[in-house]
Amino acid sequence: MLFFFRLISHFILSNSRHGTHSPFVYRLADEVIYTATKQKARGGSKSDLLIKEIAAYYGVAIKQDKSAWSGALDVSIEELQLEEVVDLQHRFTFLFLRDIHKSLSNTRRWNNLTEEDSITVTIDLFYFGIVCHREGQRKEHFKLRFPFWKY
Repeated sequence: MLFFFRLISHFILSNSRHGTHSPFVYRLADEVIYTATKQKARGGSKSDLLIKEIAAYYGVAIKQDKSAWSGALDVSIEELQLEEVVDLQHRFTFLFLRDIHKSLSNTRRWNNLTEEDSITVTIDLFYFGIVCHREGQRKEHFKLRFPFWKY
């Protein structure tokens, strides 16, 4: 029941691409997250499809192994400590952190990440979060609505 209330709260408090003041995040939202697709979530989750689309758009391979040195890392937030995320953000183009609102402890972890000074861009799509390090960009946290209608 609490999960449902967090989902509704996120939907009310989040933005779509409008209200996003970062050209990088606006472009990601406009050209990938909220662009219609003919793919349907068969055998995989909607989150899986969206993560694959984002990685394909930027031309990076998705990895599940933290020891890799490039691409996009796709793991549950439960598998990482704050210090690991700080280190990993410099090795990977994107960190896709799943289950960020699955439990209160996961939400606390996510909130701690968004407050960490060395992490510049975080995007909360409720079912997963995106962490990316962008040189020269000021620190920003974005809450975007998950595109349920897309798949």
